[in-house]
Amino acid sequence: MQDNYDNHPLDLSYLTEMVGHNPEFMIEVFDMFIEQTPFYMAELENALSVENWDKVGDCAHKIKPTFSYIGRSDIKDFVQTIEHNARNKVSLEQIPLDVMRLEEMLDRVYVQIDEMKKSISAEN
Repeated sequence: MQDNYDNHPLDLSYLTEMVGHNPEFMIEVFDMFIEQTPFYMAELENALSVENWDKVGDCAHKIKPTFSYIGRSDIKDFVQTIEHNARNKVSLEQIPLDVMRLEEMLDRVYVQIDEMKKSISAEN
C-alpha cells in the first residue's frame, strides 16, 4: 500500500480543467497548497491530541479537497477515510496511524509539487 501512495503521480487534469493551461496560476495553486497544508495538518494534529473526534473530522473535511487540485485523488480518498472514522467514531485507534501516514504522504507530495513546478517553469 505504501508504494501505491508514494509513487502515484500528480494528475493535473482537474487543475487544467479548472484554469486551462495557465502555468503561472498552476504554480500559484501549488504554492498555496504548500503554504496552507501545514496549518491544516497542525489543526488536525491538535484535535487528534485531545481526541476531539468531531474536530478531527472537520479538519480532515477541510483538507480533503486540496488534494483534488493537485491531482492526488488517492490521498483525498485516504483523508475521506480519516474523516469518516472520526465523524462516526469508528476505528479510532487507526486514526493516529492514518494521520502519521498522511504526513509521510505529504512529504512525498511536496517533492512532487517541487518537481512539477520546475517542469512547468522550464516549459515557459
